[in-house]
Amino acid sequence: MIFLQNAKIPIVKPISAADYYQVRRCYGEVSLDLASLTDFYLPLVGSDAFSVYLCLSRIATTTFVHSDLVGFVDLTLGQIENAIRKLEAVGLVHTFFQNEGNTRLFVYCLYAPLHAKEFAEDIMLSGTLKGKIGIETFTKLFSRYQGIETPDDLEEVTASFPEVFKPEKYDAQFYLSSTGKADVGGKAMAKCSFDIPVLLAALDKLGARKNLFDHKELTEIQQIGELFFLDAKTMADFAFDCKFFDKPYGQRLNKKALMEVAEKASTYSYLRPQEESKPSNVHGDTPLANDIRLMDTTPPRDYLWKKQGGHRPAAWDLTLVARLRVDFGLPDPCINALVSFLLDTQDNQIPAALAEKLAASLVRKKCRTAREALDYLYRSNSRKRKKVEEEKAEEASPAPSKEPKSDQQNPADLERLNEKLRKLYGDKK
Repeated sequence: MIFLQNAKIPIVKPISAADYYQVRRCYGEVSLDLASLTDFYLPLVGSDAFSVYLCLSRIATTTFVHSDLVGFVDLTLGQIENAIRKLEAVGLVHTFFQNEGNTRLFVYCLYAPLHAKEFAEDIMLSGTLKGKIGIETFTKLFSRYQGIETPDDLEEVTASFPEVFKPEKYDAQFYLSSTGKADVGGKAMAKCSFDIPVLLAALDKLGARKNLFDHKELTEIQQIGELFFLDAKTMADFAFDCKFFDKPYGQRLNKKALMEVAEKASTYSYLRPQEESKPSNVHGDTPLANDIRLMDTTPPRDYLWKKQGGHRPAAWDLTLVARLRVDFGLPDPCINALVSFLLDTQDNQIPAALAEKLAASLVRKKCRTAREALDYLYRSNSRKRKKVEEEKAEEASPAPSKEPKSDQQNPADLERLNEKLRKLYGDKK
């Protein structure tokens, strides 16, 4: 049996007519998108590589010799080798090689061409194609793939995947669909409420370079966010922390770490819909009134940003905020009020244990607005502080002496005591 090893064609000897080869269609049994293949890839790789790819795509997964391929495409071995290298460069073919004794085997793994939108988002492919055919021709070519735009003046009411199917819990099925190695042949994605542009804007705000993650990794971040009901801004924070600095483009997302962080932030067994909160009954234009209005209208993540002067909050603070919302069902205005209270009373820190204890109290008190939460938190804190001060004062005051020392007794008290003794025992003078 021949075992394969990762080895690219440039580091092996040129292909010979007696070398064996196999073809593996990694895109499954679906039909190839010949329109994308012709419009986008043919100008890049040329007619020889185009014909070699089409020929390989029709070959069954049995073993052939390269002399057979020469007869199929009517090209020399040198032309075939050059064609395959071009196909490798654009991602249509991945080649594996094994040399065992006198037997040399090449395995050509074929991948489906990208669709128009995916191709345009690949900087290397689209940039090279612009240089080949010119910007004007490139624009005309891609205009044929643009559909009718959605209406901007209407409100979208499309149902999302979680709303319809209501995933109840975290299990292996969701994990495999988000992190499994197998690529899904179909390109259609489930309709989600997760907004990719918001994710990109949040990453840019964090200082991430624009090509930090490729299209596939962004899609995986979206899938994990939808799986755990986390918004795009929160997932941007998590993804920015769960990246490999030393990996090449397309391999920088640490999916395992991202899944673990997202799972901790939101567990399906505790998920519940967030009730719409009512605004606080505040008037005037004082700093406190403006801050309460800000608490009522700002998501907790953005409120943390503002509290830190526009600097990125720590990942554990964001995780704690998500847990207060998901595990305790605490409304966003109350979360903001709790954060403000803890920063004010705990020396600009947010202790997790204390935050969860107070969150449970706010839920039991059925607080729904920032003002209700602040009133309860500060009144409760005032009562506790008063009680502590009374206990300290009581401990500091000296306890009354049951047997006063003789040197501390009043002379009048001694005289009264002597008088009682004389009456009791008689005058012994």
